[in-house]
Amino acid sequence: MDRLRHLTIAVALLALVGCDDRSVPQTAARRFDGVKTDNAASAYRTFCERGYPGGPGQGHLLPAMPERPLPGAGAVPAARPGAWRWINFWATWCTPCIAEIPLLGRWSESLARDGLAVGLELWSVDDDQAALAAWLKRPAPGRVRWLKSFDDLAPLLEGLGVARASALPVHVLVDPRGAVRCVRVGAVHDEDYGAIKAILVSG
Repeated sequence: MDRLRHLTIAVALLALVGCDDRSVPQTAARRFDGVKTDNAASAYRTFCERGYPGGPGQGHLLPAMPERPLPGAGAVPAARPGAWRWINFWATWCTPCIAEIPLLGRWSESLARDGLAVGLELWSVDDDQAALAAWLKRPAPGRVRWLKSFDDLAPLLEGLGVARASALPVHVLVDPRGAVRCVRVGAVHDEDYGAIKAILVSG
């Protein structure tokens, strides 16, 4: 009987020790911070063709992007201060570019709901004005802009740190201070949303 009573008391003491939650918040916080860091590092490594994760204002400078007026459009509104820019180079003749544009719009809305302000800029590299004008008759999920000439694309890509002959689409994430943080060559897919969000959250 004494042995049973001692065993019961020992189990109760262990239960009390296990329920002491004073150390739980610190442990959980450390674990969460580690996951955030790991997610951002993984995103830069796996999602970006070139990543510049050095912190706010420490990325690669955005090269000059010569622009021409859109056919039938007025002046392009200024970018919202304090927001990330998501620059997407695309063309009307690029099938994966057109296919992913609705996805970019949905992601932009989701990021805004999560408190991450991102200005989506769709930079067309079309030389065919009629094709671009026809495409512009439909609603676009972001600000459509027009590169001055397709010939301007290769040196621009080189300035971003990727191959001059990189295939479209190309995505560029620019932080609120104007520094390039990530350059992605190729289309994005549903499963890439987490990587993009991790980059934005990491600052």
